[in-house]
Amino acid sequence: MVIALGAMLGSCGGAASIDVESLDSPCACAEATVTVLDESIDMLKDFKDIEDPSDDVREDFAEDFKPIQEKIDEIEKKCVGDLAIEKADKDCEAAKEAADKLEEMMKMM
Repeated sequence: MVIALGAMLGSCGGAASIDVESLDSPCACAEATVTVLDESIDMLKDFKDIEDPSDDVREDFAEDFKPIQEKIDEIEKKCVGDLAIEKADKDCEAAKEAADKLEEMMKMM
């Protein structure tokens, strides 16, 4: 079952607007994960583009990334057991997309 998360995610709210408590299926967890990974990847790309970042820039990045990391942690805590992404139905495109994006992010680090 694929659940549209438009209301939960908002069209422009991104990771900050995800209502983690409302995630009620593995596919919903996958869709939320994709959202936070998209933002994480974008931020990491921007940071990687900075040649030899100063300590201030590194601190700013860490501060800016903190809310995204907190949302990732919330999703990981919620999406276990019956809500684990691995348990998503085969028709849940977000489950594969989440795995691909996680791999992409890990390569950037």
